[in-house]
This record gives sequence, structure tokens and C-alpha cells, in this order.
Amino acid sequence: MEHKIFPVVFVFLTITAISSAQYDYPDLAGDADIINFADFAVFAENWQKSGTGLAGDFDDSGKVDFNDLAYLSYYWLTAQWECRKIDLDYSGLIDFSDFVIFADCWLSSDGSPNYKTNCDFDDDDIVDIYDLKAFCNCWLKGTRPQGIWEQFKAALAAGDIDRAVSFFAVFVADDYRDIFNEHSDKLQSLAADMGQLTLEYRDRDIAVYELSNAAGNLFFPVVFTMDDESKWKIAVF
Repeated sequence: MEHKIFPVVFVFLTITAISSAQYDYPDLAGDADIINFADFAVFAENWQKSGTGLAGDFDDSGKVDFNDLAYLSYYWLTAQWECRKIDLDYSGLIDFSDFVIFADCWLSSDGSPNYKTNCDFDDDDIVDIYDLKAFCNCWLKGTRPQGIWEQFKAALAAGDIDRAVSFFAVFVADDYRDIFNEHSDKLQSLAADMGQLTLEYRDRDIAVYELSNAAGNLFFPVVFTMDDESKWKIAVF
């Protein structure tokens, strides 16, 4: 009996394996849910197959291969996101890195050397004010825990407690609201002292990070959980 071996070690694949093209969100199961084993099952059915219109052939190369697997792994355990197309560096957060890429395309049109289709968000063959508006609407938005964290920090720095609390899981939100209200005069300095967020562990619906202070000599755990709408929320900070 012939056996097919499907690669399953996603963690060894990097974003650099993804080409600069912006493919569709890989919801192969068609359930509008997070990208998980239901989608991988569809992908596995076509693994190493050649042909046209194959489910899982994200780069339209005519074959479902490692490039497609890298793309699927990038979205693994993430939910569909309205700003995905604006995420030019595939980081999960719309920030200055994306702006640098976008600025390089500014006012370019189809056929010019610096024109890139993934900067032309409305597909009208020119990178113009309408694309800039779409970019600005997604500024500092993110879908991965790091993106959620940056939005939380921005809200904290602005003293916007309601928005800051919106990034917390419902079962702890009120507790953190009380804490932030009690220390409202220190929120800006608290946000400024937050250093690097480093991933320690991630599973389907939980992600554990280590947060350092700005000086890098103190470390604290930050835990994210995924809610019923497949959105990451801060559970422990």
C-alpha cells in the first residue's frame, strides 16, 4: 500500500518562505473559523499534487508544495482579519515597517519600477490617496497577540482606560479596569516602561509571553487567551 507523508512541523517554516505576493486568506474548510486542522485536512488531500485550481495552491504555481505550506503555516491558528491585506510585512501588526514598504510604492502606477500590487489595496492600478486611507484605517491594528499588545499599550499611554480594558478577557476586564482607574496618573509611565514581549509558549487558544521592562532587567509573564470570537485577549498581565 502506498503511503503519503505529509509535513506537519510548521514551526520550522519561516515567513521568508512566503513570496511578496498577497494571496487569499487560506480558509480551505470554508467555515470562516481560525485556520486549523480542518483547513490542513483539505490541504493534505492535495499535497504534492499538480494541476490547476487545486485547493491549497495559494501561489498558483500548479503544484501544492512547501511554498504553499509556508503560507498556510503563517496563518496557522489565526482568524480572518480585515487588515490582513494592509499587513505588508506579514508581522500581524500595521506599523512603521508596513509604512516604509507602502511609502516606497506611493503614487506609483502599474508598469512603473516601484509599483507593487500588494500596495494597491483597491486594485485600481495606482497607489494613491484611497490606498493611504485604507492604510490609515488599519494603523496600529493587529490580529496576533503582539498586535493586540501594541494596541493596548497605545491606549494605556493615551490614558484611554475603556479602550485599554477592551483588550482583556471578559473574566478579568473589570479587575484591570479598577487597577487602571486607581493608578490613572501612572498609566503613561507604565506604558513607557514596557519593553520587549517575547513568546515562550503558544497553543491553539493560549499564548504565553515574557515581558521585560524598558531597562531589560525585570521580567513578567503575559498570558493571552482566545475568546469565543477567535480573538486574542489579555488574561494575565
